Amino acid sequence: MRDLSLLTWNEVRETDKSRSVVFVVLAPIEEHGTHLPLATDILEGECWSRDAMKMLERRLEVECFYLPSFPIAAASVNEFYGSIHFSMKLTYEVTYDVLESLCYMGFRNIVVIASHADPQHQIAVEKAVRKINKKNGLCVIAPMGQIFMGVSVEKSSELQKLEEEQGNDYHAGWVETSCMLCIDPDHVRDVYQKLPDTEIADKDMIFRKRQLKAMGEYGYIGSPKYANAEIGKRLNENCSASICDAVEKFYYREGYQKYEHYLLYNILPLHIGFWKIAGKVRRKKVSA
Repeated sequence: MRDLSLLTWNEVRETDKSRSVVFVVLAPIEEHGTHLPLATDILEGECWSRDAMKMLERRLEVECFYLPSFPIAAASVNEFYGSIHFSMKLTYEVTYDVLESLCYMGFRNIVVIASHADPQHQIAVEKAVRKINKKNGLCVIAPMGQIFMGVSVEKSSELQKLEEEQGNDYHAGWVETSCMLCIDPDHVRDVYQKLPDTEIADKDMIFRKRQLKAMGEYGYIGSPKYANAEIGKRLNENCSASICDAVEKFYYREGYQKYEHYLLYNILPLHIGFWKIAGKVRRKKVSA
């Protein structure tokens, strides 16, 4: 795998596009509780992409490329310090322009790793992907929305049991904390072991005010105290394997459809962020 940005323009021209797969990570700089860094989603997306690319190059006769991660994402909760969010409209436009540029270069197997689960982000990314594919023919897939919704390769019995017992885990809880403990334990503050559980009902996750209430003073939803590096290893491996499965199927243009369209995309109220007023990002001003 190679960093596409380190090639020269003529090296890009000479690349065999039919045997190339390009990864694009789109994720925010945003708060992840008092125990995880602002770059958590980016670090996860880069980890999952890197491991998926290694698997793909072993399985297929392809060369994988990646771009520097784009710290651009839409989000419904913006009131915490440290978060740099963008409107759904701008996220859509940037995603579209990046993908259009890659299509004009001749790449036909492009993978967007939108490693931020907020429905606003997933919908903005998918909207761009749909438009690109309509204009250029099928050339881009963004599987993370469906992977976050549970579409994946088979999980271990241990992971399935944990998800059943501690399923209310949406943001910087045991799932992301475990992933980060595996990626780099130095990025995780020890306070995670003492943090209390926070809860929210599934149906309330689409409401910003209810999310804020659940996040309280800490900025997470879930149970960070149950995290450990071994669980993180299995979570990261499962996510990378699921991405690899989606891309391999997409490469052969067969069986990829289960990863193709985000399950919540057709819920029209979730598109309100494209409206000029409703889509304005609410930022919290730091007092003197």
